[in-house]
Amino acid sequence: MSWTKLLVIAVVLGGPVWADEPFDYFDNSWSVIGLKDYARGTRITPDNRLMIGASVGTGENEADKASVRIRFGRDLTPLGREQTKRLMDGWLPVNLLTAQYGPVRYEFTLWATPLPSVKDWRKAFDWPVEGDNFLNWIAVRVVNTGNIAYEGKLRFEQAGPYKKSGHPVPSLAAPREFSWTLDPGKAEECFIAIPWEPVEGADYTHEDAKFWLERTVQYWRGIMADAASISVPEEKAAQALLAAHVCQLIASDHGELHGGEGFYDEFYIRDGAYQIMELEEANLRDAARNAIKAYTAHQREDGRFESQKNQLDANGQAQWALWQYWRSTGDRQWLEGVFPQMRRAADWTMQARRSAPADSPFAGLLPATPADGESLWDGTHHIVGYDLWNLRGLLCTADAAGALGKTEEANLLLKEATAYRDAIDRACEHTGLPHFPPSWEKEGTHWGNTETLWPTPIFPADDARVTASMKEVRENHLGGFAEGTIRWTDGKIEPAIHPYMSVYTTMASLVRGEDEKIVDEFYWYLLHSTATQAFPEGIFFKRRFAWSNTIPHGTGASNYALLLRHMLVHEQDGELHLLKAIPDWWLDSGNEIAVERAATHFGTMGFRLRGTAQGVQLTLDRPQREVPKRIVLHLPRSRPLENACPGVEVVVRDNQAGRLDFAGIVARYQETRQ
Repeated sequence: MSWTKLLVIAVVLGGPVWADEPFDYFDNSWSVIGLKDYARGTRITPDNRLMIGASVGTGENEADKASVRIRFGRDLTPLGREQTKRLMDGWLPVNLLTAQYGPVRYEFTLWATPLPSVKDWRKAFDWPVEGDNFLNWIAVRVVNTGNIAYEGKLRFEQAGPYKKSGHPVPSLAAPREFSWTLDPGKAEECFIAIPWEPVEGADYTHEDAKFWLERTVQYWRGIMADAASISVPEEKAAQALLAAHVCQLIASDHGELHGGEGFYDEFYIRDGAYQIMELEEANLRDAARNAIKAYTAHQREDGRFESQKNQLDANGQAQWALWQYWRSTGDRQWLEGVFPQMRRAADWTMQARRSAPADSPFAGLLPATPADGESLWDGTHHIVGYDLWNLRGLLCTADAAGALGKTEEANLLLKEATAYRDAIDRACEHTGLPHFPPSWEKEGTHWGNTETLWPTPIFPADDARVTASMKEVRENHLGGFAEGTIRWTDGKIEPAIHPYMSVYTTMASLVRGEDEKIVDEFYWYLLHSTATQAFPEGIFFKRRFAWSNTIPHGTGASNYALLLRHMLVHEQDGELHLLKAIPDWWLDSGNEIAVERAATHFGTMGFRLRGTAQGVQLTLDRPQREVPKRIVLHLPRSRPLENACPGVEVVVRDNQAGRLDFAGIVARYQETRQ
């Protein structure tokens, strides 16, 4: 029997809605399909090839490696960048795209499942219980939309040289072709299924693609049904949040969160801390519990936490990540178990900051060492962000000590933090600058020095240096924000912006209550995403190119999720703040904002706020583990609270000057490109 007869199986896929092509910011728009906690995922290139079984790293030459190319139509035209990928339901890891050749429309569905040979498909979706190999599916519906009979044709082939990559695509040693003569209005379906790694003797031609697609959708919807739920009137915003959660779960390798799939595919304390925070706040408890284990495993004998050599911010970030996990879960027993490691890390900081002579301008600070984000690799600079993070680590460890009844240790650590802050103050004065520079030598690009009020405040919100730092990066540094986003460059590359690093400044504004600025920057952040809701690392914005093809980026996704969550639910100084910064129109009559099962420092909570003709009505599900000092609801002057809600303090702010939404930010962006 021929390959065509074996593979042409009628599959009624159902589900996808084939709509107009959505906005996609990037010219190098990558996507990924994969499974939770598997070691690898399949990246989909900007021109819609699948990197299956290929050696994938970062760089602009990814397209040269072995991959699956899809051709369609009478002339077997390859899919290209003009076919825009999107996701089923806007967030499921099921990629959809369409192509047209003459009157024939080709509807593609791409997704990943465990191998059909697994004993328990549910367990295999949730964890690589029978190995890391998995199956990539490409299902196609071909329909003649015209008035006369027309040929439909498909071809699947390996693209990219075998010899250069050394990784031929499994089970695609020869191209596979399908062809039909389609009467008007008639459709045909087919699929191919390709494992990541070859499976000797396996034959997937008789599998039921619809069955496995339904299982995929069922699994991922089940995951999100138990997670925190956030519903807002902006569809793109809500879908991108769910997709961000999925991004973390696919990027996780056997429970260890990695920066990306096929790039940065390793554990970073810096990135992972924010990624775990997203999982915690999304109430994805099992995933967060597995991910936090990597932190306890990355402590050196001298007490310092490290994942990338000599990058000293990791020490404080690990202390904060352990503290944040406890604050999110309330697990005192867990805190008791990890506190000795937090304390050893604090002891390292205390010793390291005493290495400089007392008469040095760097007395009381950490020693000089290389820095990634600040682009200072020579090891001769004292990095401001390293000091800020290790100060934060001391404060978090002191708080943990107090919670565990270790009063003497807590007081010692707080005294040390005060001395550390004094050293930072002296160094700041020595620079002669009004703001915090990237390094105390005043060189480098802004990174850790912007994390002053977020993720926990280490200075007062009205500290003049914090204010000046925000002004410096927004208005002055390299010409100020571009496309609502901080600029980043090491002086050797073309002009670039860095959305996820920009969030640290946006979150500082959230702490300070600058709502309209936050909402505006929130939409710029959302603009810098793909139609599959994927976020980048940095962007060469003049050509709409994510550097090193770093899409989807785990931290980019997590920082989006954290930004939206804290706009709606924010813990600050023992208080619980609701709607600290949202677009006013989200509260228009008939609109609704709903949060359910949100994990906070006070326990799980939720609320529902419905806009009416006169104002808004609130239903609140209060957290039960701990009572906040205050519960504060922030509302625009035009949307008063109608119903009584005891124990909730309403803070009224000015109405926003105009409507801020995703369609508006796209229009503003397109105007600047003309």
